[in-house]
Amino acid sequence: MGIGSEDTTMARRFTEIVFSLAIFLVVLVATPLGATAQSGDGYLLKKPRVTVKFESGYAFQQTNSDIFDFVIEEHTLEGSDFNAPYFGAELGIRMSERLDLTVSVGFQESSQQSEFRDWVDQDDLPITQVTGLSQVPASIGVKFYPLPRGRSIGRLAWVPRTVSPFFGGSVGLVAYDFEQFGDFIDYDTFDIFYDDFYSEGQAFLARASAGLNISVGPQFLFSVEGRYNWAHANMDGDYFGFDPIDLDGFQLIGGLAVRF
Repeated sequence: MGIGSEDTTMARRFTEIVFSLAIFLVVLVATPLGATAQSGDGYLLKKPRVTVKFESGYAFQQTNSDIFDFVIEEHTLEGSDFNAPYFGAELGIRMSERLDLTVSVGFQESSQQSEFRDWVDQDDLPITQVTGLSQVPASIGVKFYPLPRGRSIGRLAWVPRTVSPFFGGSVGLVAYDFEQFGDFIDYDTFDIFYDDFYSEGQAFLARASAGLNISVGPQFLFSVEGRYNWAHANMDGDYFGFDPIDLDGFQLIGGLAVRF
């Protein structure tokens, strides 16, 4: 079980649960608002209460733990090989003019082929393997908007602000899979063997973020956001005995959202 394995892995079950919760909240909150939040010519007929965003970007992984030191020293890997594309979704529920409650979930995965740095096989061919790290972060938090996000016209119509900066903070869980599969060296006999080494787990996640929402119409907006995640998770399975794996990292995210 590991990177690219069956859908019964813990990370995929974790994703399904959180996405089901997000979909339930969207249906529960957005349905009664749909009839009253229709858009007009540059405005909404009611101040929006829900924002649903789909996002993608890139995650820059920190590698400050001994598992990364070990695989980088042994194999032709660098810290940047654990950077990865990011995909996710976020649900925002307006609590006030300046504050949103947010629920988010995402996925990122790196996979890199490598060789032993100092060893080759009996035919002077490289001894190769694949190293992968996947993460599924899920969080609940708040976003604060220092400026009003729009203005009301009369009692009903609401015109969105073109650019709205925000700051955010959230907490949650991150599930990870770390895996190496391929050919390895038995340092007692110097035989080469195939194996699949694996660890999975989860840890508390803390996140800080800042960004901009840019309105591209009364109901749609584009979001640019920078986030920093803090998390360290215990290693298990074939990597039991290593220090907790460093899951800290910076994410640069862009997203397209619709507000209801």
